[in-house]
Amino acid sequence: MDADAIITERDDILLGILTADCAPIIILGENRFGIIHAGWKGLINGIIENTINKLVSLGEKIEKLNVFVGPHLKEQSFEVKNDFIEILKKKVVHDIFINKKDDKYYFDFSKLIEEKLRSHKIKKLKISSENTFSNPRRFFSHRFNFVNKIKKCGRQISLVGIKNK
Repeated sequence: MDADAIITERDDILLGILTADCAPIIILGENRFGIIHAGWKGLINGIIENTINKLVSLGEKIEKLNVFVGPHLKEQSFEVKNDFIEILKKKVVHDIFINKKDDKYYFDFSKLIEEKLRSHKIKKLKISSENTFSNPRRFFSHRFNFVNKIKKCGRQISLVGIKNK
C-alpha cells in the first residue's frame, strides 16, 4: 500500500511506516488505531486533520484518542530557505513556526505538529524530544546524510498494533 496514513480496527496485523526525518505519528482510539507518515508537505496539506476526521467519522471520540509522535527533525536542524517560507505562508500562519538565528531561518516542525493536533482538541499527546539529525548513531536522517555527502540513507520503522480484544 502506498499512503501516508492508514487506519484499522484489526487486531491481527501491525501497521508500519518508514521515516528518516519525517514524523511518525501513532493514534490509538478505543476501537481503531492508525499511523501517519508526516513530512512537512503532508503536514501543511492536512494529513493529520484528514486522519483524525476519518477516525471520528468511523466512531472514535476525540477525547479518547491517544497520540504519540516519534523522533523527527527538530527546529535546530531544520534550516529552511525563502522558497520554503513562501510555501508555508500560503498554508499556515507561518510566523510562529519560523525562527531566525544568525541570518538563517529554522522551521519548528514539532510546534506545527503540536498545533495541528491541539487544534483538533487532542489532549492525550506525547511528542518525542529526539532529533533524528543530531543522533546519527540512533536514527537515520536524510538531512544528515545530505549535509555530510553520504549517498545512501536508511530508514527507521515505526509499528503499531493492538492485542486481541
